[in-house]
Parts: sequence; C-alpha cells; structure tokens
Amino acid sequence: MLKNIKKQFASKEKSKAGFAILFSVLMASFLITLGISIFSISLKEIMITTSTRDSQIAYYIADSARECALYWDVKRGAFPRCTDSSCTSFLDADGNSVTAANTINVPVTCNGVEVILPFNKNASIFTYSATQQNFFKASSTPSAPVSDISITKQWSIDKTITTIEARGHNTGIIGRRVERGIQQINN
Repeated sequence: MLKNIKKQFASKEKSKAGFAILFSVLMASFLITLGISIFSISLKEIMITTSTRDSQIAYYIADSARECALYWDVKRGAFPRCTDSSCTSFLDADGNSVTAANTINVPVTCNGVEVILPFNKNASIFTYSATQQNFFKASSTPSAPVSDISITKQWSIDKTITTIEARGHNTGIIGRRVERGIQQINN
C-alpha cells in the first residue's frame, strides 16, 4: 500500500512538472509576441518622425530656392524679359538689349553657391531651369537636400507673368526620397 501511495504521489508530481513547463512556454511566447509588437510600433513611429523631418527639409530647400530666384528676379533683374510683342528683343540682367539669342546661361548666387540657370526662349515664353542644385555649402554628401528650380516668364500684351516653381528633394536616413514643391506666380 505504501508503494501505491508513492506511485500516485509521483504521477501527480510529474503532471505538475508538465504543467509548469507548458505554462513557461506559453508565457515566453506571449512575452516574445508582446516584445515584437512593441518593436514594430516603435519602428513605425521612428519612420513617421524621420519622414516628417525629411519632408520639412525638402520644403525648406524648395522655399530657399524660390526665395533666391525671387530675389534675383525682383531686386537684381537677372532674368531677361520681352521688350516687344514678338519677343525678338529682350533685356538682360544689366538692362542691355539682347536680340536673336535662344540660349544663355544666367549665373546667380544662392547662399554662397553659384547656380547656373540655362535660359531657353520659345516664342513669348522664356524658361530658366536648373536641376539638382545643392543650396547648402557645408553638405556635399550624395543624400544632401537639393532643389530643382524653374522660372518661366511669359509676355502678353502689356505685362510679363513670372512663374517660379521650386521642388526640394531630400533622401533621409531611411532611404526614401521626399519631394515638396512650391509655385509662385507674379503678374
């Protein structure tokens, strides 16, 4: 009878040990799942915040390019404009009359960086555009923020309509390219 009691007691102990191992495995898997979920949420939050930062940088580089183009257009008169209805004659940055030129390069300086804006004339529409200009002297890395700028002057009867379009690009630490654009139309 003592042997029977010992056997019953031993079998109950084995079933308790099996339950403890099962409970441990279930708890470990629950904690691992919880940890992976928290890590996934944290990673998404980091991606959102860096994307927001990269978006702001792209916007500010576009705004910087637009402001520079506006300064050179309004204060310095750097971009030629029509002087007659057929746009065969126009004024250059110095106020000199220029004729029969279809392409010239207009150099401007933005934030200490010289930017060359090639000029194309098509009837009464003048277009100056440059791509991938780095407006930050200190940054020469391939992922530095850059801007594409386009200035279009369209002559009509008695006024010139100037459209300045700037697009800022930024490739952040995640490697996703962010682009923001600004357009300004002056009559």
